Amino acid sequence: MKIMKNLLILSFTPVMLIMTACEDEKTEPLPESATISGTITFSGDLPSTGTVYLSIQNTWYPVDAPYATTTISESDVTANVYAYSFTEVAFGTYASISVSWEDPDDTNPATNQHIIGVYGGTAAAYFADADSIIVSEDIYELTGLDFGADFGLVQP
Repeated sequence: MKIMKNLLILSFTPVMLIMTACEDEKTEPLPESATISGTITFSGDLPSTGTVYLSIQNTWYPVDAPYATTTISESDVTANVYAYSFTEVAFGTYASISVSWEDPDDTNPATNQHIIGVYGGTAAAYFADADSIIVSEDIYELTGLDFGADFGLVQP
C-alpha cells in the first residue's frame, strides 16, 4: 500500500508543477501604435476659399508629403478651437505638427501651402522653431499638444 501511495504522489507532482507554472499573468500587451492629440486655437478669419490642413510632418520645413494629414472645415471649429486626434501613428520621430491653408488660386504645389501654425513654433521665427514629436512603446499617448494658428498670416 505504501508503494501505491508513493506512486500516486509521484504521479500527481508533475501535474501540480505544470498547473502552477501555467498561471496567467495579467500583463498589458505592448502598444503597436501611438495616439497624438491636442487643440488648435485659431485667430483671424477663415478665408472663404481654399482648404485648411492639419498634418504630421516627417521633415521640417516640409519638402515632402506629410506622414498623416486631415482637413479642417469651418464646422469642425467651435469657439475658434479645433480638437484633433491622430490615431494609429507609427512609432518614430516626427518633425512637427502643422496647420496650413492651401491657396486655390496657386496651382504650384511648391508654393500653394501657407503655414499658419506649428506645434512649438512661432510666426516670428517663420516656424523654424517647431518642436519634434517622439512616439514609442513607452511614449504612445501624447495629449495636450496644443498650439495656435493665425489666418491673418494668409493673403488670399
